[in-house]
Amino acid sequence: TIGACTAIWFYLWNYDVQIERFGYQYQKVVAEHEWWRAISASFAHTSPLHLIFNMMALWNSATMEIHYGWVTYLKYSFLLVLLSMVAVTVFYYLAIHHFERDYYRHVYSLGYSCVVFGWMMIQCETCGGQMSIFGLRIPARLAPFASLLITQLIVPRASFIGHLSGIIVGEVIALGFFSWFIDPLFWATFAVFVGAAAYTLRPILFQQSSSPQLGRTNRLRPGGWEAVPAASDDEETAVRTEMKIVNGVLVRSS
Repeated sequence: TIGACTAIWFYLWNYDVQIERFGYQYQKVVAEHEWWRAISASFAHTSPLHLIFNMMALWNSATMEIHYGWVTYLKYSFLLVLLSMVAVTVFYYLAIHHFERDYYRHVYSLGYSCVVFGWMMIQCETCGGQMSIFGLRIPARLAPFASLLITQLIVPRASFIGHLSGIIVGEVIALGFFSWFIDPLFWATFAVFVGAAAYTLRPILFQQSSSPQLGRTNRLRPGGWEAVPAASDDEETAVRTEMKIVNGVLVRSS
């Protein structure tokens, strides 16, 4: 997973792929039926620091792969990706339609944080006992909620809804509600899902770099990202210079 997220980040950075093409947005996922955004956004990071923090946190849960085995680890990660984004969509729906927070309709979000918090919850439920946070000992199952609050205080722009969704789904998995999702069923579902996602994402991954959106940059805003227009043609012309040869001498003219 760490290698895949890093490779995806490099691809997005190297080809200057903008968040409008792969980020999760409620309006596009629900109203425009671009369901694949729930998956592409989960594995995508545009900031190196965002990627590093998430992968470091994921590494801390590597003991779960040893405990469960790689097949079950992959299966639970698959469920965390899918169900956490379903939970995010439900929370956004409630915020938009019942609390009049239309902001959530258009905001973009991305990152592997939902899965990271989900694994944190599974790990705490599996290990049990108590944990110490800033010298305060609390039951292990409460540690993810403490981490959620601490993260929100340190990084106000972090997605509270996304992290909370991961915790909820992680608790559901840890309690055994998906024991019926046996390995053969998982592999069949996984194969169909990967094939459908790959087919759907083809025009997104191989879109020409001359896309109009490539003249835009991304800026982090509370709860997500916003697009910032590039400089206008007049502004570019004002600073553009031209090189030409005059009487055998290379000179610059504006």
